[in-house]
Amino acid sequence: MKPGSAKQLGAWAIVAGASEGLGAAFATALAEDGVNVVLVARRIGPLDALAETLREATGVEVRTLALDLAEPDAVATIARATAMLEVGLAIYNAAFAPVGSLVTQAPADLQRSCARRSPRSAATRG
Repeated sequence: MKPGSAKQLGAWAIVAGASEGLGAAFATALAEDGVNVVLVARRIGPLDALAETLREATGVEVRTLALDLAEPDAVATIARATAMLEVGLAIYNAAFAPVGSLVTQAPADLQRSCARRSPRSAATRG
């Protein structure tokens, strides 16, 4: 194990928002460092594709969990799924943010984005 390795924190890492972008990049870097990863995101297709790529390229163990992190029981679901793992690192890189001009966004998308960021909505979700 090289000095400064994430593996020093534990054998496993959880990466939420791992289906694309920075989340996938974090998962890839961890796997390349020899850390087993649990990939969490809503869409199972991209998770499975990344998991297969990481297994083939690095030989680490990879698990996937398709989960909407806005659900009230999301944390409990992750805790149950990882209870038997030595998790030393969790990266929360998940977000919903509409892309493009504000005035062209569907009202439902804007409301969804605001509700997820509101301290009041977080408190009512648990």
